[in-house]
Amino acid sequence: MRTASLAAVTVAALVLTAHAQHKNFERNPERDRAMIQYRVGIEHLRAEAWDQAVSAFKSAIEIDPGFEMGYYGLGRAYLGLRQFGDAAGALVKCRDLYAAEGGRRFANTQEAQRYRRDQMMELDEIIRQYQSVPQSGRTSETVRQLSERRRLLQESISRGNDLALDNTVPAYVSLSLGSAYFRSGRLADAEREYKATVTSDPKSGEAYSNLAVVYLETGRVEDADKAVKAAERTGFKVHPGLKDDIKKRLVKEPAPAS
Repeated sequence: MRTASLAAVTVAALVLTAHAQHKNFERNPERDRAMIQYRVGIEHLRAEAWDQAVSAFKSAIEIDPGFEMGYYGLGRAYLGLRQFGDAAGALVKCRDLYAAEGGRRFANTQEAQRYRRDQMMELDEIIRQYQSVPQSGRTSETVRQLSERRRLLQESISRGNDLALDNTVPAYVSLSLGSAYFRSGRLADAEREYKATVTSDPKSGEAYSNLAVVYLETGRVEDADKAVKAAERTGFKVHPGLKDDIKKRLVKEPAPAS
């Protein structure tokens, strides 16, 4: 009798443990609810309905304040509205959330895999949004960076035993933040974010080209020329006007008479 009772208790404990573990592996319910608004925001981005996109992304991050891609979408919507200060604020929050995840260790493989699959799903949504509109050089660059981030997540999933996150802020976040800073006239901040972009993604020709503009604006013409050449090595088509301006500035003026 005592043996049977003990067995029953043991089975019950195992069931409760398995149920608790299953609950731990379930997707964050706040993120599920936030994803509904995130998808609405993506649709508004596709239609260039910037105000509606802002409203949807704000709703998403009100539901889940830790939603990195929600802040990224909000930053992109503010860029569309040319509200560059607001864009920078949203993108800084996005950047800081990713940075804070750096070094995080998961309790087990299942938890780590679920987290990465969730991130891949969020990336898939915004990649589809970009691919649904006519592709410009800038759009293609963003899609490439988003796809690269997705590839790295997929590799981590395939390895299967990686329980830690790296602390790399995605290149597309740094690039967009640099652009928000540049358009706000904050050149030093823009330079820092463009440099962060090429550090995490050396193939980002757009970031090198943008760095060239910053260098030219701040009188570092030789650095601007080097940045243009770095951009072209990635296959990025640098604006001819930028190249002409740099060439003109590179022509040395006669030294002043002593």
